[in-house]
Amino acid sequence: MDALLRPTVIEGMDGPGNGQRLEAEAAYGFPAFADRLTLTPALALALSPDSSTYGLLWTLAPYAQQDQGEPWEVVLEGQHHEHVSSASPADHSLNLRFSLLF
Repeated sequence: MDALLRPTVIEGMDGPGNGQRLEAEAAYGFPAFADRLTLTPALALALSPDSSTYGLLWTLAPYAQQDQGEPWEVVLEGQHHEHVSSASPADHSLNLRFSLLF
């Protein structure tokens, strides 16, 4: 929290086109399959002066207590990315990721 409020960090963001980027993600987990798994839908947004990206994510993982890590996770992510400065069409992607901790 202190790093976000330090004046030295904020002074570097005083003009357009200097690599500024706004990123936000909102997610919420729901119990699934008799409370053994957690289903987490999420919306993601990334804006910069030259591009914008919008995303929709769905994550499925086993329910874990605070002190335990998740042993596996499946993520389905769709993205729409467009460049503001070029006339090229928008890029769309659909990714499926699986991670397993051992």
